[in-house]
Amino acid sequence: MAMVYCRACAKELHETAPSCPQCGASQQAVVPPHAVGTPWLAIVSLVLGILCVLSLFDDSEWDRDTLTGLGAFAVAGLICGIISINKRNPGHNLAIAGVVLSGLAGLVFLGLSID
Repeated sequence: MAMVYCRACAKELHETAPSCPQCGASQQAVVPPHAVGTPWLAIVSLVLGILCVLSLFDDSEWDRDTLTGLGAFAVAGLICGIISINKRNPGHNLAIAGVVLSGLAGLVFLGLSID
């Protein structure tokens, strides 16, 4: 039988107790409001980043419209990832990966469009 301490009064109580028998304080962990949500922005960022990086392996000739479209995908991936990171939505690591991939691909597209 494991014993823990009350979050409010520090009295010893059983680990499965929903509330403290001494002070009545709830022992359930409170979920922070920023952790509630969906990781859809992070997923969109990652998918766009992957698509942009995969497009770099296409060895065909690209025209200005293709570079503009791929650059727009990279910018959209960056924006979705940055918003997800700033809002502290679930999927934080997905958003970081999306920002990195979109940023790298965007820099390559920018370099190709300058030539």
